[in-house]
Amino acid sequence: MSALLSSSVLIGAGLVAVAPAASASPATQLVNEQPSSDTPNIKDGTTYDITEVGDKVVVGGSFTEAASRGSSQRQPRNMLLAFDPDTGKLDPDFTPDVDGKAVRAVLPGPTDDTVFVAGTFTSINGTARRHLALLDTDTGEVVPGFDPPSISHTVKTLRKANGHLLAGGNFRTVGGTNRHGLASFDPESGALDDYLAVALDGHHNWSEGSPGAKGSVGAKAIDVQPNGDSLAVIGNFTSADGQARDQIARIDLGATAATVDEDWSTSAFETSCNANSFDSYVRDVDHSPDGSYLVVATTGGWGGEGEICDTATRFETDATGDVAPTWVEYTGADTLRSVAVSARSVYVGGHQRWQNNSPDARGVAGPGAVPRPGIAALDPRNGVPLEWNGARHPRGVGADVLRLTDSGLYVGQDTNYTGNREHYRGRVAFFPFAGGATVADENTGSLPGDVYLAGADGEPIARHVDGTTVGDDQPVDGGGTWADVRGAFMVNDTLYYGYRDDLLRKRTFDGDSFGEAKTVDPYSDPKWSDVQTGSGQTYRGTPPGFYGELSAVTGMLYTDGRLYYTTSGSSRLYWRSFNPRSGVVNGTAHVASEMDRWSIAGGMFLDGDTLYVTNRDNGNLYKTTWSDGRPEGTLTTVSGPAVDGKSWATGTTFLLGN
Repeated sequence: MSALLSSSVLIGAGLVAVAPAASASPATQLVNEQPSSDTPNIKDGTTYDITEVGDKVVVGGSFTEAASRGSSQRQPRNMLLAFDPDTGKLDPDFTPDVDGKAVRAVLPGPTDDTVFVAGTFTSINGTARRHLALLDTDTGEVVPGFDPPSISHTVKTLRKANGHLLAGGNFRTVGGTNRHGLASFDPESGALDDYLAVALDGHHNWSEGSPGAKGSVGAKAIDVQPNGDSLAVIGNFTSADGQARDQIARIDLGATAATVDEDWSTSAFETSCNANSFDSYVRDVDHSPDGSYLVVATTGGWGGEGEICDTATRFETDATGDVAPTWVEYTGADTLRSVAVSARSVYVGGHQRWQNNSPDARGVAGPGAVPRPGIAALDPRNGVPLEWNGARHPRGVGADVLRLTDSGLYVGQDTNYTGNREHYRGRVAFFPFAGGATVADENTGSLPGDVYLAGADGEPIARHVDGTTVGDDQPVDGGGTWADVRGAFMVNDTLYYGYRDDLLRKRTFDGDSFGEAKTVDPYSDPKWSDVQTGSGQTYRGTPPGFYGELSAVTGMLYTDGRLYYTTSGSSRLYWRSFNPRSGVVNGTAHVASEMDRWSIAGGMFLDGDTLYVTNRDNGNLYKTTWSDGRPEGTLTTVSGPAVDGKSWATGTTFLLGN
């Protein structure tokens, strides 16, 4: 058997060079899959929020006991605790006594030794504070100078902007003043101010007399755009200050007042999902570090075609009008409860079994599904899972909070493990950037450069192409039989290609010699394929329909998160979302272009804004303009039997990656 035919299985490994970083950098890295050992173990309840304050980490939730790292001694901690991030030791002096149900939000205070806390409570240490307080992190005592008015109901989320403390929740009044779900306070005194008074009103699903679930109206989560210009709010509402905004709105943060962004709205969340179980199904929102987009995590149950329940969904912040999602990433009817966006990844947490699932999958691994128990990292460009798989099994209700810091990712949950019961991390875990994989920039080649051709008639050859002229044929060590290859492209030093057995393969190539051929199969991860999910099946995934098409593929190219391909006899140029690092191909095919020429197209490659495509019938190489993810304009002949005596009617054509 030839080297090309013989293959080992590649499961979840990076398809672009990945190496441990010399120093941690959120701008270029994923977090480590192995959790730090420097977190305490919370013994009960749920962790709802986590924040760094000075040299401490403060945690809020519904717990009552915790133990320092390395200790089995349980210590009382009533809904709040602080610990040393270098040791995982509980702070013995920070032991506030909260009278209520839960602390839902924690946020650094106006000084390095204070922290804002919010939730469902009426007093702390015997001092009356309804749902919002400021605490001294050295003593755990209420800061007396911060004395907000009585808030009518739960405060779920806090942020700071333009010198104000912003709060979101299910309240309707603050100190007797109407504040429907959003309010702002003086961060020093706690006095209610008029900066943020946008009113959130209306039930998303429930109406008078309906049999469905009825939830509290208001904000579930808020997040401030990094430049401070805008606030994103999600929750159970259908209007913001009287303007139609269903479950999501953007608020302009002006110098003196916050007002609804009249130019940004979306109908994406107007659908009901499972109205009998959920009045509202949005659960978390976070902006990218550059503020160019935001991602929303949802629950909702399977709702059918066209509904984005149980998804992560990206929206561009500079879009206007009825803004459509850039991408929607489906779990297959499993809840996502939290999201945190870094420069290189969108982290999502919940109780999901899979990611990259089919929109039609309901509690099963549909086409494209890959195992990602309870937590995942997604490609920001397209939502396709990256190779990172920190995992949370058992999954429980889910990861309620993901909080990125300069040093890593904190996870708050209602369970005790990461991995497959490998790392005991009671209710809180930390994945550091240190030791995490560096995300290499993708290079798919450029002209002038070497283009490789191979097929059933012989060994591969290389031709140097500068865009207008083609050099002489140069022989290349073939590394196996090419007659069964179906389309190929390169990313950096790795060649990806389809095969007649309907599998995707990869191997390294440096321009002279080929590495070992490996099958790309992240769907059947041996670590997870036989592990029971706890919901009646294993975590084993399912290859996408693309694998069933590979035997008919005639040409492929890759650019910026998309794998383009043609198939024999079809007049369409297709694309699917793809991540070379993980090898995951999305289950949904899209049509980039439709015309007769694609039915006879052969190999393809891209040089910037120019597409090159071969013709299997006449042997010509053509070029045309590439714009906005598709070919445009007329074809220009570059090379061919009647032009320079060179035929391009071969089975495989690809441009050398640089």
